[in-house]
Amino acid sequence: MSPSSSTGATPDGHGTWTLKVDTISGGDPKVADTFNKAVQASAQQQLDGAKRNADPSAIWDFETPPQIFFSSASISELLEGVYYAQKAAHSIDTVSTVVIDSRSATPITLQDLFTNEQAGLDRLSQQTKQLFPAVVGRPAPMADDPGNAPVEANFANWIPTPQGMQISFNDEQFTRDAPPHGLPPLTIPWSALDDLLAPGMTALRQP
Repeated sequence: MSPSSSTGATPDGHGTWTLKVDTISGGDPKVADTFNKAVQASAQQQLDGAKRNADPSAIWDFETPPQIFFSSASISELLEGVYYAQKAAHSIDTVSTVVIDSRSATPITLQDLFTNEQAGLDRLSQQTKQLFPAVVGRPAPMADDPGNAPVEANFANWIPTPQGMQISFNDEQFTRDAPPHGLPPLTIPWSALDDLLAPGMTALRQP
């Protein structure tokens, strides 16, 4: 693993940023190349979003602390972007993930993970409504919400862990039954997803 960092600023100097990612070297060069390009692109996409949404009159800073994860079949990275404008009440957190199949040097999407993507999304929505309230100290089940609807955008930021599928949410993703800021991740046990996993994807649980 090789930490990488780049900095920059807007032409007017109002915005500054530090993009940090964890890259890899050695092993299969195709896997390393695919992974490294994907995490750099992921960080850049978050920065582009911060630039678009920044108040032109504000002094702001953005950074992307990374977390890298290895399993027997995948390499994953979680990038948690933090945007903070001076005098703001709180930061705005964004998130993106990269999951690369170390057996084939290709990204693993939700479409790849499940035998039927919509059935998988339905299950993720159902499990989120049941499990997320306990994570944030609210009663279950969670009410229907645009942020927990069974659509790809709501669950695209995930990584595989031995315990289950860890899903991260963006600030203000939920409009009810959850705090608006600093949303914790949710881990859905593999046992709740086993019957929907595509062939070969059970290997993602192996450390």
